[in-house]
Amino acid sequence: MKIRNSAVGKAAGILAGVLMANAAMAADGPQYTYVEAGYSWIDYDDVNADGDALNIGGSLAVTDMFHLFAGYQDGEIEIGNFDVDVSTMQLGGGMNIELSPTVDLVATAAWARADLDANAFGSDNEDGYALGVGVRAMVMPQLELNGGVSYVDISDDDTALTVGAVYSFNEMFALTAGASFGDNVTSYGIGGRIYFQ
Repeated sequence: MKIRNSAVGKAAGILAGVLMANAAMAADGPQYTYVEAGYSWIDYDDVNADGDALNIGGSLAVTDMFHLFAGYQDGEIEIGNFDVDVSTMQLGGGMNIELSPTVDLVATAAWARADLDANAFGSDNEDGYALGVGVRAMVMPQLELNGGVSYVDISDDDTALTVGAVYSFNEMFALTAGASFGDNVTSYGIGGRIYFQ
């Protein structure tokens, strides 16, 4: 009987520890210091072309309300019988305002750049800017849902609705998924993220 009670007590202690850790993760709200990498499928509506790309990026919390971020995407699109290499980059900052312990309102601004290389047909690059506003919400201890609106103006402008999810396996590793539905570009992506406390 003592052995059984001891085992039950240990199991209850482990379960309580897991629940407390999960509650702590949720109570902290969304995190802003991480690196990530992923893969995207992209459809360029204005030129009737599609392609795919690899993405890398990261974010660094500077204060409780401000963070810096950077992102780079490198891919290839097929336009008829031609392949065009496309790379984009963003470097900027954001302000996150706590609406509740688990929900943040986020506004971002960034310098943006696009490089195109059509091989024998030459290359081109343009600089511009990107703006965004959205919400990040921890709907469960391990699950974040996010969404918002972004505006990118480089050689052409594009306004997009973005939605995404982040599932954390633990306090360090997470799986990401998202979609962006824009005036000219639609994309879907999956990836992985590593958090730094």
